[in-house]
Amino acid sequence: MKITPLLAAVSATILLIWSAAAETLVYQGTRGIGTGKHIVFIANDHEYRSEETCPALAKILAKRHGFRCTVIFGLDENGAIKGGGRNMPGMEALKDADLLFFYARFMNLTDEQVGFLVDYFERGGPVVGVRTSTHGFNGQKGKWAKLNYNYTGDDYFGGLGEQIFGNTWHKERGQSHYGSNHVMGCRITPDATAAAHPILMGVESIHAYSGAYKSQPPADATPLLDVQVLNTFHASDDLNTDKPVVNAGWSRDSYIAPSGAKKNARVVYASYGASEDLLSEDGRRFLINGCLWAGGWENKIKQNLNVSIVGKFTPSAYNNGVGLAGVKPLDLAGWNSQIMPANAEIGGLSDPEKVKKLARVIKNRAELRARIATEYPELFAKGGLLEGF
Repeated sequence: MKITPLLAAVSATILLIWSAAAETLVYQGTRGIGTGKHIVFIANDHEYRSEETCPALAKILAKRHGFRCTVIFGLDENGAIKGGGRNMPGMEALKDADLLFFYARFMNLTDEQVGFLVDYFERGGPVVGVRTSTHGFNGQKGKWAKLNYNYTGDDYFGGLGEQIFGNTWHKERGQSHYGSNHVMGCRITPDATAAAHPILMGVESIHAYSGAYKSQPPADATPLLDVQVLNTFHASDDLNTDKPVVNAGWSRDSYIAPSGAKKNARVVYASYGASEDLLSEDGRRFLINGCLWAGGWENKIKQNLNVSIVGKFTPSAYNNGVGLAGVKPLDLAGWNSQIMPANAEIGGLSDPEKVKKLARVIKNRAELRARIATEYPELFAKGGLLEGF
């Protein structure tokens, strides 16, 4: 069959549209408090499963409340989701975003992709950030090196995390681990001084599997959450009394954009956010309420706001290195999709260094241990890297 120039052009356009759709994930709500509003989620961290947290929250905000939610992932060379991926196609979605949900760790992207994020902050867009977002960039070169978490220049000290959220990964002036991550979970409760804040409506107690951070909120912040370290990984009343209560989240009314200009825009930050943390209803509620407040829709927050999971949610164990592999954004499309797909394979188990790090993780995840023992029994055999675990 002869292909005319017009047919070729149409075919190329269709292919381009399909490729763009395959690289990002859009959940389109139909009615509710978010009708006509667009929330963009950036999901690209190495450890805490932002690729699961973000679509789970996006589904709730779209299906339950009518928002259009776009989720942008770090991808590998095959278009599969990769925590810490150096390619994030679809960042142009930020051009018409009404709110950004930012969940990243140590990103290193092209100038063009970072530019869309910078433009969003330069126009003063509101933002909600969780967990590792205070250290969202690392190793970024050239034009946007000032966004790195360890940047020490006076023009953007502490990088994006310190200037936007108010903290960076720095033990003395910012954040550090508090308790033993992967071993000690934590209990998060509302700060008594902010009980009347709209974000805390309906929030009583959150169990977070992600280990506590010791954060030092910026001077202009309104403290919202406190965290108590547990002696157990799973929920319990076994409090670690050697670790006094510290802050776990706050709000701000302004930030400094990369240009150095102050922007009057709402900011919400919480130091939890692993996908397993969304098993807590109040954990989901705080983040959903936070989105509504940051976007200026706080009059829609209600005590019993629907924050129930949409579809099937089976969060995987957070860790640095071993995770589900080969999952593409379109695998998570639709209300009934499972996060993550039941047939997703575990990747990273061929790397001895990654497997060694997994040892302390599986001690508290019986289902994960059982699956690995079934599929890779040699790891637990005598002389195997997980022998004794």
